[in-house]
Amino acid sequence: MPLPPASLPPLRPGAVIHGPGSYGVDALLDGFTAELKRRGFRVGGLVQRNHGPGDDCAERMELVDVATGRAYDITQKLGRESQSCRVDPTGVAEASQAIRNAVASRVDLLVINKFAGLESHGDGLSDEMLTAIAEGIPLLTSVGSRYLNEWQTATGGFCDLLSPVPDALWRWWGPQRMYVDLVQGVADAEVRRVVTGDKWVLVETADGLGVAARQAPAAEDDPQRWAGRSLRDLAAMAAQSWDPLEIAVGVAALNAHYNRPDVTGVPSNGLDLFASVEGRVVVIGGFPQLARRLPRAKVIDLNPQDGEYPEAACDWLLPGAEAVAITASAFANRTLPRLLRVSAGATVAMIGPGTPLTPRLFDYGVHSLAGFVAIDREAVVRTIAGGGGSRDFHPYGRMVTLHRPPHS
Repeated sequence: MPLPPASLPPLRPGAVIHGPGSYGVDALLDGFTAELKRRGFRVGGLVQRNHGPGDDCAERMELVDVATGRAYDITQKLGRESQSCRVDPTGVAEASQAIRNAVASRVDLLVINKFAGLESHGDGLSDEMLTAIAEGIPLLTSVGSRYLNEWQTATGGFCDLLSPVPDALWRWWGPQRMYVDLVQGVADAEVRRVVTGDKWVLVETADGLGVAARQAPAAEDDPQRWAGRSLRDLAAMAAQSWDPLEIAVGVAALNAHYNRPDVTGVPSNGLDLFASVEGRVVVIGGFPQLARRLPRAKVIDLNPQDGEYPEAACDWLLPGAEAVAITASAFANRTLPRLLRVSAGATVAMIGPGTPLTPRLFDYGVHSLAGFVAIDREAVVRTIAGGGGSRDFHPYGRMVTLHRPPHS
């Protein structure tokens, strides 16, 4: 019996904790939700934008519907000499319809600008927040430190407390979502060929050719299985299927889109990135000439050789590592999310012909990507169809390395 499609794991409500003033946090939530929308995720809810001097109580405060861009004025006109917070409960109530609409449409993420004074007393948007949590919709908000106890009481402690920095939000969002993220960036192009060899598979379009390693022993494959399917349709299998061959074809479809001939980067071998690292270097998977390139590295492999560690050693060796090199096969076999979580704080590179060359991966904890771009497509096709491995088709393309910008 086939398994149901993979579904994203649930998220506990995320609360960005901040001190006095919320301008920076408002901008953080606004930017994060805008980026998710740009990548194709369905985001709903409200973010706050202040105008004029002041922070929590600026001259004019607006709640903006993330989905439609409609702005709701929540400024209560109390006069310049007033020392009270000027949030208008009527404006907040009117804006709450945006949240109810988002919950009804079951968005991928619901953002509610803050849990503050009104919410701490059970008013404001507190009911909408609790409804979203009960419905299992991922909720992201911000909480001033003075309201932290009230937030913990309202949620029963069922939440994740986040630092007010972008990396914390992406870690909360979770690396499992990188697969859907990449699929949403794929063009709905026509597929020319799907080739499933004994060791590798490939997907070709008019604009590019992508490869991925097979994750299970080769078996007879019916070419009609892939006939008539678009590139995005095939790529979706990387995020949804549990069948090893379908996942491999899905990853190859991703790479047919992202690893196109026009991609630019550094022409280097990914392992050389860590040649000068003085701290602990951990390598996941076997690589050619590894002992020569990184003689001090701790190597973890599913089938460890003499001097290598078994897969279970990940939880011992990755925490505290300075640098981690991960084979692209970890992306295809779906172990990459776990490896990224355990490697938090390390500089991480994903290396191998099956690496998708897209900056979308940088926000999920990968710092460098070293992947394959096919040049002589027909030679790559012949090699993979004939059962050849990566060493056999490497001469017919080039390795390209992308680095995460220092500021991101």
